[in-house]
Amino acid sequence: MNSLSSGRAPKQRAEDRRRTILAGASSVFAGASFAQADTGDLAAAAGVTPPALYRYFPTKRHLYLATLADAGPKLLELWQRALSAAPDPASAIKDIGTAYYGHARSRSPIMRLWFQAVGEAADPEVRALVAETLGRAVGLVQAVIEDGQRAGVFRDDMDTRTAAWEFMGIGFSMDLAHVLGFGDDLSRETVEEMGDRFIDSLRPRADTATTGRGVTE
Repeated sequence: MNSLSSGRAPKQRAEDRRRTILAGASSVFAGASFAQADTGDLAAAAGVTPPALYRYFPTKRHLYLATLADAGPKLLELWQRALSAAPDPASAIKDIGTAYYGHARSRSPIMRLWFQAVGEAADPEVRALVAETLGRAVGLVQAVIEDGQRAGVFRDDMDTRTAAWEFMGIGFSMDLAHVLGFGDDLSRETVEEMGDRFIDSLRPRADTATTGRGVTE
């Protein structure tokens, strides 16, 4: 029994240390480009020495890719929590947007890390990781819009994939505003108004045929 416990303990400590390194690296990479991130800073953020860092990740690039791979599911989890708590598709769209805004407003390392990673997308492995997370995020929004179509609250004459990308465009603008120091231009009320306009664009349009009959009569 004791030998089994002692066998698991080093593995657990190694996993805990790995997670500590990834958390520290997320903050460092979020504040600098991949090239600018210093190995000494990465080690210091994790509370280890550079040689200890390399025992877990053989190169800075390995650490960067692992950091992105670790951050992607955390970003998606934020959206999934908003979805699970929403009572209807329109509320789900709005809740995702406000949750995303709150995360961006907090200067979360995960948000800044992903925005920085777009600039590193010339690297095929970085591009693949970013594309996977972004594609899953677009898919989540698309699924909500399709749920709204089936429920009759969203119009059925639109391409749901295009609509999902339109929603993502609002998120990208929020990211860009915060990165460039224009975050104060986007109050919560402003963002909610943007969200309401987007949701209104998804709703069924007025019956133009009825309007046409009124003109001819």
